[in-house]
Amino acid sequence: MTRFVQTPIGARVLAGILACGLLAGPTPAQAAGFLIRENSAEAVAMTSAGAGSRATGPNTVFSNPAGMSHLSADGLEGGLVGILPSTTFSGGATLGGAPIAGNNGGDNGRAALVPNFFGVMRPLPDISVGIAITAPFGNSNEYDSQWAGRYLGTKTAALSIDINPAIAWKIDDTWSVGGGFSAQYMRLDFTAAIPQGVIFKSLAVPDGFLRFKAHDWDFGFNLGVMADFGDTRVGLTYRSGVDHRIEGSLNFTGVSPLLGMVSGPANAKANLPSTTTLSVTTQLDPDLSVSADLQYTHWSVFKDVTIMSANPPLANIENYRDAWMVTVGGRYRLDDRWSLMAGVSLDQSPVTSRYRAVTLPDSDRLLIGVGAELRLNDAMTVQGAFSHAQPLVNPNMNVSVNNTDPITHAVVLHGKYDVNVEIVALSFRYAM
Repeated sequence: MTRFVQTPIGARVLAGILACGLLAGPTPAQAAGFLIRENSAEAVAMTSAGAGSRATGPNTVFSNPAGMSHLSADGLEGGLVGILPSTTFSGGATLGGAPIAGNNGGDNGRAALVPNFFGVMRPLPDISVGIAITAPFGNSNEYDSQWAGRYLGTKTAALSIDINPAIAWKIDDTWSVGGGFSAQYMRLDFTAAIPQGVIFKSLAVPDGFLRFKAHDWDFGFNLGVMADFGDTRVGLTYRSGVDHRIEGSLNFTGVSPLLGMVSGPANAKANLPSTTTLSVTTQLDPDLSVSADLQYTHWSVFKDVTIMSANPPLANIENYRDAWMVTVGGRYRLDDRWSLMAGVSLDQSPVTSRYRAVTLPDSDRLLIGVGAELRLNDAMTVQGAFSHAQPLVNPNMNVSVNNTDPITHAVVLHGKYDVNVEIVALSFRYAM
């Protein structure tokens, strides 16, 4: 069997393709980076303001497990979040200064429907237990197969599932603490074109394709503390990072045997970040409460990814930066049945202009959300929400080290993205 170590051009081709941003692939559909904070209608409406201090429903299991001690009844909550991104590129690519054939890739954003479920019960007066099932990371994008940047990436599909049982202890009327562990599943499917026409200096040679598919289960934990001072609640939470070692296969189609590429088993490490959040909610009067959160995400752990296969180890440099989010929101009770919610947040992206990839055309953003709650009876409540995410600047590929064809360094992509995301959500609560 031919190995890359015996065929330098093959190793250079594979290293270049994977360096385009293999694990940067989960696109920024709702939070900056590929973190999904929108795990309930309440979170969507208030742009996550007060998530760690409100404790108004079972969704507190995920955002701050200590909040379970402050719920008035056992209960269940479930819902769906619809993420509707629109991501379009305008620009082009050149080869040796001359334009190359290819389009703008169409709208590469792909809609996603993300479910969530939460449950809480109190087996003892001061002890509460609960479970949260969410999708904290991931999304997808897909460009037209003939787009100008196809050698940097054509399709990415990422998925995560997090199963998070937790327990809380009410120490006294003011203080409560909680914690849990997470069993987290991650799956990634990435495809890119290989510019064989450029490699063999003949445009008659068609593109080849690379596909990496891998998945993994791994574990993390979360901790929370909440202080209730009467009209004001303060929460501090920590959710650990999860270090995945995704395993699967690396396969090639339509590739010349002269490149020496070896299809077969492959794996990579993907270190996902921890988050730390300070949250405050104040009841200004019986009908109006306001909330604010400050969240720090330790994205700098996502520096590089090394692909291991039958081919030589391949390093993919990401160089994410740590990122902050600040959000404020409010909730107003119209009457015994209806309440309104709203929020606004500034969300810093972990992606810098120097390392932006076509698989993750991300930038800092503003989020605005609104929503309503309808209390059907003493046990059942329905919530609906809408939010819009708007980049503060249009992300571009002009100064990124990832805008150049990593194989020949002759194909260069220039242009900018127009990114808009609409998010809708529906949640149902049942108090027992």
